[in-house]
Formats: sequence, C-alpha cells, structure tokens
Amino acid sequence: MMAGESAPGAGAQAVQPLRTAEGEAERRAPALLAVRLGMEMAGSRLRARRPLLSLGLGLSLAIAAAVIEVSFGSSGAVDRALLATFRLILPLTLFALAADAARRTTLRDAAWPAARFGAPSHHVALGIALATALAGALVGALLALAVVVIARSPGDAPFVRDVLISGWVGALTGAAYAGWFSFGATFLRHGRGRFVLLAADFLLGGSAGVAGALLPRGHAVNLLGGPAPLGLGQPASAGLLALSALFLVLASAARSRD
Repeated sequence: MMAGESAPGAGAQAVQPLRTAEGEAERRAPALLAVRLGMEMAGSRLRARRPLLSLGLGLSLAIAAAVIEVSFGSSGAVDRALLATFRLILPLTLFALAADAARRTTLRDAAWPAARFGAPSHHVALGIALATALAGALVGALLALAVVVIARSPGDAPFVRDVLISGWVGALTGAAYAGWFSFGATFLRHGRGRFVLLAADFLLGGSAGVAGALLPRGHAVNLLGGPAPLGLGQPASAGLLALSALFLVLASAARSRD
C-alpha cells in the first residue's frame, strides 16, 4: 500500500459514528421541541384569567390565615399560619392550577393541540407536567413568603432565615403537589383521578404511617416541625418531596403515550 493511502473501508468506518451521532441528535430534537411546546402551552394556560384568580384567592387566604394567627398571639404565629397554609390552602390552590394547566381534562388530551401536528404526546405531556411542577414550586414559595412577612414578630428567627427556610419548604411541597395532580390527571375520564389524590391527601396524608410518607402533607408538616411520617427525619422528608415531584412528572408523561 502506498504512503498516504488509507485501508479500504476506513473512511466508511470513520463516517459511521458521525452519522450515528447525527441520527441521535435528529431524534432528540423533536423530543425537546415537543417538551418545550408542552411547557409553553401550560404557561399560556396558567396566565389566563381563571388560574390567576385562583392564585389571587390562594394568596389572599394565606394572608388571612397569617392575620388570624397573629390575632391569637404573635408567639408561634408564623408556624401556625404556615401549617394552615400548607395543609389546606396550598393543596387547593395547586389543585386548581394543575387542572387549568391540563385544560381540566386528561394529560394526554391536554397535549393534543400540539400532538395532532405530529409532536409525541408523551413528550408534550412531559412539558406540561414539568411546567406545572415549576409553577407549583413558585406558588408554594410565594405563599410561604407572604405568611412569613405578615405573621412574624420581633422575637422570631431572623427574617432572612425565616424566608429562606419557609420558601424552600414551600417550593418542595408545591412541586410535589403539582406532580401528584398531574399524575392524577392521567387516570379516569377528564382526568378526574386528581380528585382522588386530593381526597387521599386530605384523609390520609397527615397520618404517621405509610400513606403519610407517600403523600406531600406529612412531609410538609415534618419540615415545619410537626410529627414525622414513619419517624423520618427532616432531610429524608425534603428528599422524598423532591424525588416524588421528579418521579411523578416522569410517570405522568409515561402514562400519556399514544
């Protein structure tokens, strides 16, 4: 073989990995586009009049809870108001927002406006569920911040510390609730499975057993200094809230395949 010549087939072997990489990139591009479309659709729906009214109502109720707790005594008012907010106001607010993000139907049907043009429905659903979880985290942090600002007293922990801790707990709890409600929207007609999960959280979420460890309510109470489900520590509750939010977003998309 003369110098400068390559072995037969060497060029084809060199090109093959490049073609494989290009093919993988081409396959990933529609998936990423579909996820982005889902997130944009959910964001547009959540900026509509009804979800904004739901957010305003939830924020008003959280502020009212803080004012009421302060009227009963400033000592411990922040903790009591946060418990009331995370036990009742936050779940109901996120239930309404998650329903609007999914157009009050199943998650698969909520993805149809983009899926009918060829976008994979489960990727669009992933975008919707992901945007809902992010919105849930923001709403949870916002309600917690409002409570801390209204209910704190001079004898409480430093303001910045209170805001950071409460906002972090609110964000984790909000994302977890949003994940549960998106997952619930993959069950029953018109996504009515979300009602089942809301009822389960109210009835069983505060228990000290397995149900309390599966649902967000018990972990939120634990992070606020209340009783822990299954005796779990606060780091474990925080980790389970974060993992459940991620897992449920992915599970919601998996159940929304064509």
